[in-house]
Amino acid sequence: MEGKTVLAIAHRLSTLTEMDRIMVLDAGRIAEIGSHADLLAQDGLYARYWHRQSGGFLDVKAAE
Repeated sequence: MEGKTVLAIAHRLSTLTEMDRIMVLDAGRIAEIGSHADLLAQDGLYARYWHRQSGGFLDVKAAE
């Protein structure tokens, strides 16, 4: 997709891992911006969702 702008809305975060820039929304506002690696390193909202999705099925209370 080089040279193109793509607006992707995804619930499956693995869809976004190759994107140059990911914007994470929380309550309708931009909470984080960065590449997949940058967002994982920030250990914020994106990283929390990523670990939930890639770490298997956990009870929500156990994951927090």
